[in-house]
Amino acid sequence: MAKRDESLQPEVARYLCRVRTEGGNYRGYKKDILTENLSERDNTVFVCPRCKGILRELCISTDGEQFCSCCKKEREQTHPNIHVNNMILCFKCYCPLISRGCDWLGTLGDCENHLDTCGYVQEMCKLKCGVVLQRNDHVTHEKENCVQRIVKCEHCKKNFKFCELTEHLDVCPKMKVSCKLKCGVVMCRDKVAQHLGKECGQVEELCKLRCGMKLTRDELRIHVTDNCVQRVVTCEHCDKNFKFCELTEHLDVCPKVEVSCELKCGLVMCRDKVIEHIDRDCKEKEIECPFAKYKCVKLIKRQYLDTHLEEKETEHLKLKLDAIADVVMKQSELVEKQNETIAEQGLMITKQSETIVDQRMMITKQNETKEDKVMKI
Repeated sequence: MAKRDESLQPEVARYLCRVRTEGGNYRGYKKDILTENLSERDNTVFVCPRCKGILRELCISTDGEQFCSCCKKEREQTHPNIHVNNMILCFKCYCPLISRGCDWLGTLGDCENHLDTCGYVQEMCKLKCGVVLQRNDHVTHEKENCVQRIVKCEHCKKNFKFCELTEHLDVCPKMKVSCKLKCGVVMCRDKVAQHLGKECGQVEELCKLRCGMKLTRDELRIHVTDNCVQRVVTCEHCDKNFKFCELTEHLDVCPKVEVSCELKCGLVMCRDKVIEHIDRDCKEKEIECPFAKYKCVKLIKRQYLDTHLEEKETEHLKLKLDAIADVVMKQSELVEKQNETIAEQGLMITKQSETIVDQRMMITKQNETKEDKVMKI
């Protein structure tokens, strides 16, 4: 981008060949642009005494003084000298901008017209960027350097002033940008919201299994399958599904977990077989002697039962015989009680029979009495 040269000022092209007075007015032609220097005589004839420049549009006053028409005073009476004026317009001259490189050569009469198109004249940029530069540089400047030139955004293909392009690029929806969360994805700016909303692996979210953890999406993909306490896992023993946070509690009661016998007999089995094992097979289980019903009150471990039965065989036989004797005695006593009961019941039956006979006799007498009364009537 071309920087503005503060030393350059815009120029009025037609005035470049004319003398500028102290008041800032432009009068006659400059003498130094002529190809040949004027003689002393020519200086007297062709130079304006008022502006010291070569006469431009020569006028002659009533008292014979000649000067430029632009040097005429207000209400001053003059008349033109067309012949001398034509002579002056035929003077050969260089372009006033020869020092800048212009190689034009012509007459004073054509000089102003030349300056209207001279490429070395300094003018403000037509795009109003404020830069002053020579006409020859305008095309390049307006195409390549002017901050007011129109350029097309390479991303969205819309037109902008160059000075607005940087600001536009900060918001251009089609410009490629990297994800601000540094996930490595590059996308159009208008896709960022969608990317962050659904795709970006660096966005933090709460675990969808509601464990309370807040992690990036990339971390959550691993978390929900490997680390989340709310993830569902299968018990390797019973093949049922549980939340991971409940698994430890389940394992404490899982019926298919292998455990050692709680009586420390050395056997390992599924938990749901422990009770059956203890009740039926465990050699460390204390059980009653088979003769407990005969009052053998000793509790023995199952593994020592055979030894106990062998050692206490005589004692067990005596307990059994004593028990049988007790049963026989109790049965004899029961028979006696039953016989006494039967005898008592026989007496009661006899008494009841006598009572019935007496009642029948009474009824018979009552009937006879009634018959006697009826006969008498």
